Amino acid sequence: MKFSSEDKKEIEQAVLRAEKRTNGEIVPVIVKTADAYPAAHFRWALLMSFLFLICVYWIGLEDIYFLYAFIIGSSLGFLLAYLPFYKKLVLTKDQIEEEFRQKAFESFLMNGVSETKNRNGVQLFISAFEHKAMIISDVGIQAQLNNKVWEDIISGMIPKLKKREYKNAIIDAIESIGHILAEHFPEDHLDEDELPNKLVIEV
Repeated sequence: MKFSSEDKKEIEQAVLRAEKRTNGEIVPVIVKTADAYPAAHFRWALLMSFLFLICVYWIGLEDIYFLYAFIIGSSLGFLLAYLPFYKKLVLTKDQIEEEFRQKAFESFLMNGVSETKNRNGVQLFISAFEHKAMIISDVGIQAQLNNKVWEDIISGMIPKLKKREYKNAIIDAIESIGHILAEHFPEDHLDEDELPNKLVIEV
């Protein structure tokens, strides 16, 4: 998940273009992962230590090797979970969804999207590890728009996220959000630019 200075500039320009047509505020946010998922490390540690113990048993080695097998197997399993592919293998969809949504709403608050004067902030939240995205709008926008309009935008983003085309996915989504906001919340010359227009990259 790398963004060059040019990538960041293009995303910022996309936000500026979108916000020129609406009094809404758009904040794009991307994180490497929604959670560290420590449970995945321990699940792999248990699984690998069990497999190593089975091997020692079938080979018929001395008892001391059971201890070695447990230590080596659990260590390898713990490290294996650092690889995204293997980490996902031991995580449930519900667990991933819960952590993703929790992180998205936490980010919404941390980035001040809920603190605009007219409560007209919209956050585009993306997590690279989960290949998931979510659009959260503040109460001033929720009053007129339901989640269906945002879900359609997200559906179009997923294929690009899976291909790791993050910049294109973000810019396309920002443009779509801008069109919707311009239709329902047109530009107000008295409106202030209250939130940063840059891409927020959270560690």
